[in-house]
Amino acid sequence: MILLFLLLIGCSKEPVHESRIYRFIDNLSRENILHSPLLYTQEESPETRILYPEMSRPLIDEGSGENPLDIKRKIKLGGTERNILFCPPKTQLSYKIKLQANSVVEFGIGMVKGKMAKENQDGSEKEKRGVSFAVLLETKESKKIVFQKYLSPPVDEESPVFSWHSIDLPNIREEVELSFVTEGDSRNRSFWSNPILYERKEKAQSVILISVDTLRADHLGCYGYARETSPHIDTLAQEGVTFLNTHASSPWTLPSHVSLLTSLHGVRHQVYHDDESMDPILVTLADVLRQYGLYCAAFTGGGFVSSIYGFSKGFDTYGEDAGNVFSQDSAEHLFRLASEWLDSHKDKGFFLFMHTYQPHNPYDCPYPYKTMFLNEDAKWRHLDLMNFLGGKPGIFKGLNEEERQNVIDLYDGEIRYTDGKLIGPLVEKLKKIGIYDQTMIVFTSDHGEEFYDHQGWGHGHSLYDESLKVPLVIKFPGSRFKGKKILNFVSLVDIFPSILEEFGIHWKDLEMDGESLIPVIRGKERGNRMFFADIAPNVLDSHIPQRISTNRGEEKLILNNRFSREDLEFFLSPPPDLNPVEIYNLVQDPKEQRNIADSRSDLANQMIQEINKIYKEAKKRKTGKLEIGEELRKQLKTLGYIR
Repeated sequence: MILLFLLLIGCSKEPVHESRIYRFIDNLSRENILHSPLLYTQEESPETRILYPEMSRPLIDEGSGENPLDIKRKIKLGGTERNILFCPPKTQLSYKIKLQANSVVEFGIGMVKGKMAKENQDGSEKEKRGVSFAVLLETKESKKIVFQKYLSPPVDEESPVFSWHSIDLPNIREEVELSFVTEGDSRNRSFWSNPILYERKEKAQSVILISVDTLRADHLGCYGYARETSPHIDTLAQEGVTFLNTHASSPWTLPSHVSLLTSLHGVRHQVYHDDESMDPILVTLADVLRQYGLYCAAFTGGGFVSSIYGFSKGFDTYGEDAGNVFSQDSAEHLFRLASEWLDSHKDKGFFLFMHTYQPHNPYDCPYPYKTMFLNEDAKWRHLDLMNFLGGKPGIFKGLNEEERQNVIDLYDGEIRYTDGKLIGPLVEKLKKIGIYDQTMIVFTSDHGEEFYDHQGWGHGHSLYDESLKVPLVIKFPGSRFKGKKILNFVSLVDIFPSILEEFGIHWKDLEMDGESLIPVIRGKERGNRMFFADIAPNVLDSHIPQRISTNRGEEKLILNNRFSREDLEFFLSPPPDLNPVEIYNLVQDPKEQRNIADSRSDLANQMIQEINKIYKEAKKRKTGKLEIGEELRKQLKTLGYIR
């Protein structure tokens, strides 16, 4: 196996852990570039300079090293962002490495439409030749081509050419020189995608993180729900550890997923609005796991987990059309993509992040699931609830009990569909290809959904547990801790450090709000942890004022800023008249119906002081400002966030 000892930036001061894969991208320095037109043309006039591919940007993933000539890049092809080495002809990149038994070199090759900045004098472009891609292996005795393929140039900007390849290398126990060469028309924007070297393993340790968007914990059988909405999730829970009181950091997708993948509460990462992206300095879960040597990939539904918000940082590939928001069979589509991916990556250690919007409004999953829980005389057999209510102005509109139950029935059908078409088949696939036992599976959600529990619909505007309490099931390798149920209050930010501890990665020097859950599982930590959640004012033009929630033990505090007169005039039905301070005992009053703030003013004052301290100490982040493109706007409209 290739030995590459990494200093985990921000994680440990000791270079521990043997790398599972060798990334040629991370190990590229100026000395590896034997030939490249970028060495010469980038110093010339703008008219003759080679242009970098559109929809690409320099790579900033942790551990990716220096970036000579900005060759290391992320590029968006279709719905997937990939890490690439930009290699216009003629380029030769050479590496001295030591091979071991069962060594495999794996890579993608591709081209996107492009030309020199200056066109021919007649304004036309001469017919291009394509590019030949070759991998050369040189030993002390010989030099051979282990791969060669010619690609014709792309027809247009919308049709890149791309293919993926895996090559078994000879069993040579000595240092060799491996070269990646592109030759052909220099006007072509050719690249190598994620070239890696690894030793084929049957028992490589991996982790899969599944986020099912908008999933309430209390609508699953393993959380006590009476309906059979989740038989496969329940079985997974029997194989793992079920955390019965897990809280998200936000009641809507974007900030909650940032918290999930950085282990920071919103007050610390400060991505609160739809036009804000993550500070590039933030270290993500993928950043750390890629440095540990896992191959990092994601299949997501895009929208508020799009790469434009910074979510692709650390991932070798990041897909955004898997849980397609325009299709109500997105859970099934997500499984198909993941299944194909697993077939070609089962022999290496990996981190796979999976996300689907399936249970999210609109409620319209395929038959027979959409009618599985409906009454025969149900008014709706599918429903775009937010559109029916009139968008955000209608979120406080009351429905009669039959209509309310109709909405819940449709939502439960979405859960059953996700359970049957994603979770069940995924577990079966992992068993079939022989990697279930060594794979850590983390199943969770970013937030819940309101069904007028506190006189509101949807999510993103309140901090009651129907919005914040989410499922968390962790199946450990070998099904360790099988069947355990944990009552302790924990948070989504605890997932990141829990995965790191399972892989033996030191994280104490990383900036995190979470802590590993393994001491809780082992019974070494018995108390309830603090959770923290907030909503920034007027998110998505919602006219909802700022709200903050935290806890001390089993008692939960919610602070509600007042609506302005202008805000109140925005709504079709008036919002509930909330007290500025609410306190609920979540053990004695899990549905948060009895506000005890008046009798616990001392506790309220103490917790408010703690909140003020948290906000005061949070350092200002350099969040990016975004222009939302037309495609993302369509996705957000489909999800009911904008009209």
